[in-house]
Amino acid sequence: MFGLSGRIRFANLQRATFSEESPVTPRADMNDPIPHPALLNTWKHHAGWIRWRITQAVSAGLAGVEALPTEMAVVGARLMDLYTGPLSPSTIGTTLIAHLSGLGRVEYASLVEWLQEQGEYALHELPDGSKWTIRLGPSDGRYLHLHPGRWVPNTMRVQANTLKSAVMAHAHAGLIRSDPADLAVVNAARRNYLGLLPVRELTGDGGLGAVIEALRAS
Repeated sequence: MFGLSGRIRFANLQRATFSEESPVTPRADMNDPIPHPALLNTWKHHAGWIRWRITQAVSAGLAGVEALPTEMAVVGARLMDLYTGPLSPSTIGTTLIAHLSGLGRVEYASLVEWLQEQGEYALHELPDGSKWTIRLGPSDGRYLHLHPGRWVPNTMRVQANTLKSAVMAHAHAGLIRSDPADLAVVNAARRNYLGLLPVRELTGDGGLGAVIEALRAS
């Protein structure tokens, strides 16, 4: 993605400045294991986990940042709901499993029956006010498919390329010690890592600027 001179420049800059505070500060519990049988795509649906992953990538240098676009293939190309609240993926999974266990619906067969009665999916509110959708996943693995509800507290609707651009803006800013909301940084990240055209501005409630802010440390 970068020529040799670009790699050397970024490597030298990183060595000179990486001891400074990172633009995103991860919480250690964000990567705690999600309990079985819960399935939660953290790249698509969890801003806190994404903050953690960006920081891990930046700590690995340019090679770590360059690996992010391939990882984000799981984001797809559609509109999605991104959770921006304080609960970790593990806590979300544990809480929803406990809820279903209390209903006697955590085993696969009983979950299938219950979701059919609910109209193929159900919503459950968590302590922070967010509401999570419960769907059926693959029967031979993590069959409890979880994702945020639509237009509920502590979530935002995000386009796939907008999320990818925000992630790479933060990662690129981490390498060069700059502001991820700087338009020049954003467009460099879009061009160099994602092959996307530049944007003229960062506006709108669900726009790129809003997603960049959502990925900042709270």
